[in-house]
Amino acid sequence: MLLWGGYWGIGAAVGKCRASRVLLLAAAVWVAGAAVAFAADEAAVSPTTPAAEDGQITLRECIAIAIRNNRRLLNARLDREGQRTALWVAEGKFWPDLQIRSSRQFDKDGADAEWAFTDAVTTFEATLQIPTGGRVALVSSIAHGAGDDAYNSALTLRFSQPLLRGAGWAASRASVRLARATERMGALSFERAVGDVIASVARAYRRLVQARRRVEISSRSLGRANDLLETNRHLIQAGRMAEVAIYEAERDVAERELVLVDAENGLDAARLALIDLLDIDSDTAVTPAETALATEGARPEWEPTIELALANRTEYLAAQLRIENAEIELMLARNSRRWSLSSTFSVDVAGADSGFEGAFGRPFRLVEDGDFRAGLELHVPIGDRSLRARMVRARNGLRRAEHDLAELRQGIDIAVRNGARNVAS
Repeated sequence: MLLWGGYWGIGAAVGKCRASRVLLLAAAVWVAGAAVAFAADEAAVSPTTPAAEDGQITLRECIAIAIRNNRRLLNARLDREGQRTALWVAEGKFWPDLQIRSSRQFDKDGADAEWAFTDAVTTFEATLQIPTGGRVALVSSIAHGAGDDAYNSALTLRFSQPLLRGAGWAASRASVRLARATERMGALSFERAVGDVIASVARAYRRLVQARRRVEISSRSLGRANDLLETNRHLIQAGRMAEVAIYEAERDVAERELVLVDAENGLDAARLALIDLLDIDSDTAVTPAETALATEGARPEWEPTIELALANRTEYLAAQLRIENAEIELMLARNSRRWSLSSTFSVDVAGADSGFEGAFGRPFRLVEDGDFRAGLELHVPIGDRSLRARMVRARNGLRRAEHDLAELRQGIDIAVRNGARNVAS
């Protein structure tokens, strides 16, 4: 049940839409409680301490504080921001790349001469990568200087399309697919980190409850030992018990005092362990408000439980993504061994005139005044052993990923079966 609160924190960190958050909140409010409210808030992350004056705190409140304050999760949120930015950059591969460069120059001949304007150049360049692997580039330059031809302009349009190596939708979009898989693995890693923190807080909270119970039991046991010691003293005074019997009672009291001291030390250690997970001040008094560890009998079935585990275990889902990445890397390695054959096309137009219209009007008459070029470019790799090595590494990487997935699946199967049997027993 506690994982629902973590899942809401994950949804808030990954950036789901507001409507999805509302629906998830409605479904998990009775489980996550305050954890949902804290996890959905990614604003100020200053350390939070229990609000109750007596230091009492529930497990839900501990989870909420940990999700908000835990430094491991804070660093994971920063990593997620970087991963989402990297994906945003990768998905912009097929967006136009625009650049503008401008320069203005002056000359001075001699120390007594004045600075004189020589020329000014402004260049506009636009490039576009298309999903087929081709590339389109448009470069336009505008120059203004002194002399008869005061105005100069040039316009160049280039297009290239690979026909073998790097050609096609799969090769062109491989980098985007890799970036998406990497971002998804980052999301799974963050989800696992949240789940680990929730589980750690729950275990630490239960250990604190148990430590408090041990202190209570040890204190009561010491009280009973003191009562027995007092009773023995009265019996000895009344002559109904030998004096040597008092030593055994005193030894029992001393032993129980030692057990109480150990229990109190264990209680403080359990409190500090929980505080360390919550990342709050170490002097904070933390008292568990939940003292009963209620359990319910269950006999989970193996097969449905295993399928549920495989559908939700983040390490298994990440292993599947690693296989997908390995397949993409193998495809790229095989593609890199092809010959490089590309078709090229370009058109150049330039204009120069003493007037503005004469210089800038001609570049727009591409059909009439353009200098057209078309051709093929062939590059044949001979003796490049690195290409073979890359393919071998990619193929072996795919096999290792498949072996890791099979081993992980077997481990999950065994762990679930053991867990189901332990729950049943």
